[in-house]
Amino acid sequence: MNYSDIIYNLLGFTAVAVIFLIILSITLKILSKRFSIDKIKLYGVFLNMNNNAILSFSLVSINYLFLVWCLINFQMNYIYAIFSIVLIILSDLFSTNFKRMLINLISSLIEIISIYVITIFKDYLTTDGNTALSIILLFVVIFVFLYYTYTMFRRLNNIVKLQVPKKKVKNEN
Repeated sequence: MNYSDIIYNLLGFTAVAVIFLIILSITLKILSKRFSIDKIKLYGVFLNMNNNAILSFSLVSINYLFLVWCLINFQMNYIYAIFSIVLIILSDLFSTNFKRMLINLISSLIEIISIYVITIFKDYLTTDGNTALSIILLFVVIFVFLYYTYTMFRRLNNIVKLQVPKKKVKNEN
C-alpha cells in the first residue's frame, strides 16, 4: 500500500467520522427537543470535566471509531497502527492518566494486532472460500468489536473517574 492510498483511506475515515458526528448531533438535538434536557445523561458526563479531559475523551472516541473503521475495511498497516497508538498516548497525556498508560498501550497493541490477524485470515478466505471459516471469521470480528467497545468504555470511565472532584473534609472544631 503506497502513501497516496493511505492518505485516501484516512480521508475516507475522516468523512465517515464527520458523518457519524453529524448523525449523533442531530439525534441528540431531536432527543433534547422531545425530552427534557435532564433526561439526557450523556451531557452530564462533561459537566465536571476540564478541557484536557474533554480532549482526552474525544481522542479515545476517535480511536474507537478509527479501529472499527479499520475492522470493517479489513485494513491495518504500520501508519494506521502509529496513528492509533498516538491517539491513545495523547489521550493519556491530556488526562494525566500516567498510571494506566502502559496498560492502555498494551491494550491498543492487542487491538491493532487483532485487526492485522483478521486481515490475514480474510485474505486467506478469499483464496480458499471455505464457508465454515467465513462463519468463524464473522464471530471473531464480532468478538473483536465487542472487545473494542469494552476497552473504549473502560478508558472513558478512567477519564471520568480522574475528573471526579475530591470531597473536602470539614473541620468539626
